[in-house]
Amino acid sequence: MIQAVALLLAAVAAPEPESCFVLYDEKEDRVLREPAEACSLPTTPASTFKIPHALAALDAGVVDGPHEVLAYDGAPVSLERWKRDHDLASAMRDSVVWYFQRLAERLGIERERKYLKAFAYGNQDASGPLTSFWLGDSLQISPDEQLDFLRRFFDGQLPVREESARVVRDILVQPEGHVVNALGEHPLAAPWPEGTILYAKTGSGEAEGRPVRWLVGRVERGGHGWIFVSRVVGSDDPLAAVALAANRLRALGAL
Repeated sequence: MIQAVALLLAAVAAPEPESCFVLYDEKEDRVLREPAEACSLPTTPASTFKIPHALAALDAGVVDGPHEVLAYDGAPVSLERWKRDHDLASAMRDSVVWYFQRLAERLGIERERKYLKAFAYGNQDASGPLTSFWLGDSLQISPDEQLDFLRRFFDGQLPVREESARVVRDILVQPEGHVVNALGEHPLAAPWPEGTILYAKTGSGEAEGRPVRWLVGRVERGGHGWIFVSRVVGSDDPLAAVALAANRLRALGAL
């Protein structure tokens, strides 16, 4: 009885998940924010930071293109997909933390700070540990700031070599009808309209003890583009942001 009451009180006390969905319609030059107040609140970027991180690594020349393989060193990791050698393309697809930590070591803190400033990425704070400042630590970004960064990335307005931007865009392309992350391949509002291309990256971390789920990217079809940011805070479902994005992208006509 006491245990049942405790569980009930915990359930009542637990805050409801907070969601934000932002969509920029490139053709209409219009931004939709649902709800607007939640979209300005910063949290950890988690693995969505792999997009600017890959750009910085390629632009600085610390990784030799998308197919330079880094060897898995056998250290304990939480997911089977991480227990093997990876190149930049597969590390982005499988969201391999150790691979990008290795890139952070190659970049060093001064170049990390330089690129955060050049990209105007979130609060630009790399004061946390070199290999984890983007993982629930000092680096914070809001959905609105994510959208601003993604617009400049897809518009080719970031201060990096065009080849670096092209490589990252290419490795963000998802298989038709799905999105891929460290947990596998997941349906996303399938089937898609003919000719649809989805560029996307998931992220999952913690903010003040609450789970943070992201899906960010761009839908492209027939010369029309939509850039989107989906974030859910407080949900135990690791695919909460994917589900939110699927719902809103379908309802708003992007997918």
